[in-house]
Amino acid sequence: MLNTLNVAQSGLTAAHTQVENVMNNIANENTAGYKKRVVSVTESEHSDSRVTGRGVTVGSVDRVTNIYMYDRLIDEQSKSAQYSELSTMLSDIESIFYETEDSGLSNDLDKYFQAIENLRSNPYNEIYRNNLANQGQILVDDIQTLYKGISDREAVTTNFIDDNVGEINGILNDIGAVNKQISDEINPSNDLLDKRDALESRLSEYISIDVNREDTYSLSIGGMTAVRYNTNVHAIEVIKENNAQKDIYSNINNTSNLVNTNWDDSSTPKDSITYTYDKDNSITITAGDSFVDTDGNTQTVTKDNIVQALTSKINNDPVISLYVEAHNGQYSLDDSGNKIELAPQTTDHYLMVESKITGTSGSFESRITVNNNDTVDANANQILSIIDKNSVKSIKADNDIHFEIFGEELDISGGTIKSMLDNIDTTSTANKFEDYKDMLNNFAKALADISHSYIDKGDGTYISGEIAGLKAIESDRSQSQTIGLFSGATVETLTFNKAVVSNLSQSDLDYLATSQWNSNIDIDGTGDNETSFTKYLQKIKVTISADKENADYARETQIAVTQALTGTYDKLTKVNKDDEMINLIKFQSAYEANAKLITIVDEMLATILGMR
Repeated sequence: MLNTLNVAQSGLTAAHTQVENVMNNIANENTAGYKKRVVSVTESEHSDSRVTGRGVTVGSVDRVTNIYMYDRLIDEQSKSAQYSELSTMLSDIESIFYETEDSGLSNDLDKYFQAIENLRSNPYNEIYRNNLANQGQILVDDIQTLYKGISDREAVTTNFIDDNVGEINGILNDIGAVNKQISDEINPSNDLLDKRDALESRLSEYISIDVNREDTYSLSIGGMTAVRYNTNVHAIEVIKENNAQKDIYSNINNTSNLVNTNWDDSSTPKDSITYTYDKDNSITITAGDSFVDTDGNTQTVTKDNIVQALTSKINNDPVISLYVEAHNGQYSLDDSGNKIELAPQTTDHYLMVESKITGTSGSFESRITVNNNDTVDANANQILSIIDKNSVKSIKADNDIHFEIFGEELDISGGTIKSMLDNIDTTSTANKFEDYKDMLNNFAKALADISHSYIDKGDGTYISGEIAGLKAIESDRSQSQTIGLFSGATVETLTFNKAVVSNLSQSDLDYLATSQWNSNIDIDGTGDNETSFTKYLQKIKVTISADKENADYARETQIAVTQALTGTYDKLTKVNKDDEMINLIKFQSAYEANAKLITIVDEMLATILGMR
């Protein structure tokens, strides 16, 4: 009978503990990150020969969770945050290109072409001239405003990156601190485990993570360990490497491609080669000219020292030398970072022109043309041939931005950081911002080129633009007409030359009028997608709109996946008040039953003791 009293007492304790646990669950129903608890109750071990048992033993109070499902959930959260951030970024870009019926780049492009038509109908009308001058400048301002809008959004994103890295490192330190508390406890409290889960979930929205809890706790980012239990917390660093543009003019065998066997040092008129940095700055070297070599000696320009002569002239030009530096061949660096030129410098290797300004802000659009006396057109006029740079060996300016831990680059696969890095790292193939800026640059370059000069073929058709004219070997270059209405090779250098408007002839205006309907303009420079200015502008807007729509679709799809997984996980781990109320009734009844049993045993003992 006394043993029965002990059994009832253990049941009373177990029921009391379970009632308290239910009350705790109900109290924390709305606590963020709280996972419902369950009490582990087992049969007490037998210590003698009794077969009736010794009651129950209250074990641990555990969280209800599913690690596999939780890990999948934070993965999906990372993707959801990535697409949401991308959608927000593209929404900002779309708003920059927003147009109404009366305003916007498309409207002002139409007004510019209409201004040309008006002046064409009356070339001496001052009102029409002023209108064209105004519309041309408005067009330039519009393009530059759009470009600046994208650049400003890039700058904002870069600032967000710096801010978010601070948040990420703060969370990593917090996880390390929680791990320290967990390691100090024999049986880690559920509250600490909930707190660590909440920190992991918050971290996954910034950046994709991989957590291993099998032996010792470790949290990895992009393949690198960021937290190993409580002893190692590795901070993430933002690395910004801006690489300078290098234009290399060489053949496949690392020899110069500037001149060929047709170059004649003694021809009349003399052969020459011109390096053009921009519309205002260029240098020309003619056979027989003098230059100072690297040893300080004066040399005469021949086909055997063209590279040395160009290198000397470029590096000594008071303006061009501010922006670029020329080299005779590739250089190497010593331990102190000093440049060691390719030897011997008294021999031509190949021309390399390097920007002095690192990153995309130092990009330049230069070219080299050769006036070779032996290369003539059908009318015996000299042809200016364009020397193409080595597209394989030349280096495009870029802004390489990435994350590192201990000098190792991280492969980020999700989170808001993923979308941010993709669109400010110019080496990323997923960079939408750079795509839009390139398209605007193509538009500006084509606008400047097609309005620079033209060749009237005499049959109502034209060879359009300066570059097209240079490549027109079969045409009579003596018929080339220079306009120079726009100049520049990028949006930032695009200029409308108002003074030119007063000098436009009827034939100039007739030619310019064709640019409105010309659908054979190679705006993107590929030679495969010839189009008109109007259609290309529509293509830019359609591309942005399509990217935004695709990002929205991906975001909505990912949100649906995340919500479905969250619902399943919450159903498993969250407190359900109805279930807890049922449990409360059940455990209260068990408590009352055990209490009743103790009362009965007590009454029985009292009865026995009261017998005479």
